[in-house]
Amino acid sequence: MNATDFDLRPVLGDWVNYDEQTTGILGVRVAQRRGVLTVQISSARAGDPDDWGITVGAAFGLRARPSEAAGFSAHYRLASSTVLLAAYLNKRLLVVDAYSVYTNGDGRANFFQRDHFYLP
Repeated sequence: MNATDFDLRPVLGDWVNYDEQTTGILGVRVAQRRGVLTVQISSARAGDPDDWGITVGAAFGLRARPSEAAGFSAHYRLASSTVLLAAYLNKRLLVVDAYSVYTNGDGRANFFQRDHFYLP
């Protein structure tokens, strides 16, 4: 299937974290550029930039609807860490799992965080 045949609309938008006091990801902008899914993160994490920039993501469908996006993955290389994002839709929410590996040698342990987002 060509990327242009894949319906990205279900995951597109400016998603906002339900937890207004989060110390992690504040928002996720998911867009489409020439048939390619892009992701942009805004963060409240200490030591991370407020805006992680734009990266390319890979969309995934469900077996029942393989041509419609139900989730995506994306990868970021930040100054102090690399972060793998795995996101999926669950009843009109976007659930984002962030797996962070610290690469700057400061002794922080790798960690996992899950956040829930909505479209305002």
